[in-house]
Amino acid sequence: MSLARSQWQAVPPPALDEAVVGDVLRRAARLGPADVVLTTVGSRGEHSWTAARLLEDAEAVAASLLRRHPVGSHIATFLSNGPQAVLLQLGVALAGMVLVPVNPKSRPPELEHALTLASAVSVHVDNDGADLVRSVVSRLPDPPEVVVVGEDPRSLLGDDEPAALPVVDPDSPAQIQFTSGTSGPAKGVRIHHRGMVDTAHAFARRIGLPPGGVWLNPMPLFHTAGNVLGVLGALWQRAEHIVMPFEPGAVLRVLRERAVTLLSAAPTLLHLLMSRPDFPAGRFESLRVVFTGGSTLTPRMVEAIESGFGARLSVTFGMTETCGCALQTAPLTDSDEVRRNTVGLPIEGTDVRVAGPDGTALPVGQRGELLLRGSRITRGYHDDPEATAKALDGEGWLHTGDLAEMDARGRLRIVGRLKDMIKTGGENVSPEEVEDVLTGHADVERAAVVGAPDERWGELVVAFVVPSNASPPDIEALDAYCRQRLAPFKVPRRWHVVAELPMTASAKVRRAELRQRAAQPHP
Repeated sequence: MSLARSQWQAVPPPALDEAVVGDVLRRAARLGPADVVLTTVGSRGEHSWTAARLLEDAEAVAASLLRRHPVGSHIATFLSNGPQAVLLQLGVALAGMVLVPVNPKSRPPELEHALTLASAVSVHVDNDGADLVRSVVSRLPDPPEVVVVGEDPRSLLGDDEPAALPVVDPDSPAQIQFTSGTSGPAKGVRIHHRGMVDTAHAFARRIGLPPGGVWLNPMPLFHTAGNVLGVLGALWQRAEHIVMPFEPGAVLRVLRERAVTLLSAAPTLLHLLMSRPDFPAGRFESLRVVFTGGSTLTPRMVEAIESGFGARLSVTFGMTETCGCALQTAPLTDSDEVRRNTVGLPIEGTDVRVAGPDGTALPVGQRGELLLRGSRITRGYHDDPEATAKALDGEGWLHTGDLAEMDARGRLRIVGRLKDMIKTGGENVSPEEVEDVLTGHADVERAAVVGAPDERWGELVVAFVVPSNASPPDIEALDAYCRQRLAPFKVPRRWHVVAELPMTASAKVRRAELRQRAAQPHP
């Protein structure tokens, strides 16, 4: 096949009997009830589940939730990686409710916004975050129930009798996940069951490993990479899914001691592992594939990762709005050239267009906006019709704001962004959100925030601030001020105090000029 225009018509996915999240779990329990499909590793010990027991426990969580809340309720979690997060993800899905996973590093204003926008009826939190959650909830006009989960994951099961679980519509929302927009507070992305199921299935097929194996997943379970590609992808694969928080020493220990066949980690995390003095380069005998995404990788970085881990790299491009994956390299079959220079072909069921300003497909090789369409695309943003209308056009195309090039065989390269979003360490940062915090400080008159290229983090958050008085602001004080109001990854890593911001004639900040300055070597 040779394309003339930059448009890819979806390869139809295979017909699946499984259409909702619960179906994938039931399939694993039916095909291998005694297979170990989940192991959680953390400071409080290890827990393992066979497929049959995981289904039984998830159904018990669902029954407990249904005793307290009606079908369709929004259930928030404020949890790090661990067994409670997985059991709640699956239990909420079986109960026909909507999971609202919130980053446990969120600051009070961010948590308040998430709980309010999502209209959560309950929020599950561990002891470490309980005081913060209670403090935030106490200020809400319609406070959700606060459920403090114990160290024993079986405390989630309750004493309820088995309940008749609802029939779940495949097109109903399964989750509301939060992603920063190009302006204003985070938006709630509605992710539906069919999109999650189809995406996880296509992702696992593109990886290309045989059924079984061991998947190690330190990716956060409040993001699609962790809970769609990780939790559901491993269930489709019927692999043992090892879930743990990211701590470099602990991850290396598991890699050395377990027969791990697939490791998933953001580029930043891979760099941290490889930088350790005890990193045993090329000596993970069972490891076949490393999966990563969330940041643009250079050919040199791909080569270094494959050499360091002694495994093939699968690079994905996805967004929360695409259930975490839309484009992906095939690690076991793609050539070195493809794996190092592209993000691969669209996964099954995904239409792709690289469009010019008028929305039509450009000739191959030309740079334009990446548009995506298919079963995995979000239906829109929760309670935000304006943002939904901007992102999704009348033909169902999602306008990603990313700049891409497609070759004659349909493989894509991501070459930049139309949007100003900063992508750092696999996380998205809205410049406007950080700017709003900075200008709330008494010593800051105006502020502009941009991203600066960085090999380890993808981009660094860089702030340009105009003082509100003659003396320059105290940078340490500004840093502390931001850390009280923003998640750590949103806090600027570099600071520039300037007399004025470069402006256009229409009084808009010249961000391109600031990006050039931010990209200069930092003293």
